[in-house]
Amino acid sequence: MKRGFIGERNVKNSPTSPRTKNVNKRYTIDEALDVFIQSKEAEGLRPRSIENYREHTRHLMRYIDRDPFCIDELTSKLIREYISYLSKDRIAYEEFGNRARESKGLSPYTINLRLRSLKTMCAFWYEEGMLSSNPAEKVKKVKSDEVDEVPGLTDIEVERILNYYDERQFAQWRDKTLCLLLLDTGLRIEEAVSLTIDRINLRYCEINVPPNKAKNRKGREVPVSREVAKRLIKLQDESRLYFGECDEVFMNAYGDPYTAEAFRRRLNRMKKDLDIPRLHPHMFRHTFCRNYILNGGDLFTLQKIVDHADINTTRKYIQMDEEHIRQQHNKYSPIRKYLRNRKN
Repeated sequence: MKRGFIGERNVKNSPTSPRTKNVNKRYTIDEALDVFIQSKEAEGLRPRSIENYREHTRHLMRYIDRDPFCIDELTSKLIREYISYLSKDRIAYEEFGNRARESKGLSPYTINLRLRSLKTMCAFWYEEGMLSSNPAEKVKKVKSDEVDEVPGLTDIEVERILNYYDERQFAQWRDKTLCLLLLDTGLRIEEAVSLTIDRINLRYCEINVPPNKAKNRKGREVPVSREVAKRLIKLQDESRLYFGECDEVFMNAYGDPYTAEAFRRRLNRMKKDLDIPRLHPHMFRHTFCRNYILNGGDLFTLQKIVDHADINTTRKYIQMDEEHIRQQHNKYSPIRKYLRNRKN
């Protein structure tokens, strides 16, 4: 891979004047991205996060449609025009042909994800002396009345999904087991598909998530129902019977480790069969968080289980539709106590 290098520069720091930078080299977007990625890889950023930066840069360059393009040509005006294009004219999945949607404009959540990546990269390039100013610094994220996070699945949708699988087929039995695991533990999909048999503790009904698999780099023990734990062990026994010695619980039909992307593709096909508007792995995690609270769990314990560094993130996951709100009100409304007292 071709690597970009940071040119020599003179940096002046003065308590009475702003810091100035002398940029002695122009960097194309590809060169600048290589420098940024190299730095993030050295910091130990996850491969999926690295790929997100690459993907978001590809979206930007598809809009700019000019090669070569140098990062010093980025301006606040250009970035805001790009955001306006994403909001009004961009067609979701346009590059995938048959997946393209008819409506124009991406969701504020998707736009803000791409903007956050661009702001992070621009800040890095400025701090490294590759830009004389940060063009994204004052660009604000898109405001919206919509909820940032996607909702979980309804009880009816969960029933339809679980009933969809034919457990006589290995792949469908495996996928149903994975769905049950996600609904039971709130694991991230990458944490779930990478599960190995040695990390299942049937005695204490726990699953160990080591630091190198956890998003926040902190290992944790996640409670799991005994029924699901036994199903995981049975699945691994089945895999060993077909494919020989292996540590992974989830395998594909060729005896290779199952991947999150393969599961996403299979969910997308199921979504069409069941006519469910949205269906992807993270929705199972949202469903677990919501149902955990509805069933009487507390927010702080939930935060530890799902490995959120900030409890505000946990709160965002707990989205309840009108039916859930009615059920909770009917169950916990304080007026019932007063009405009972009057009857007595």
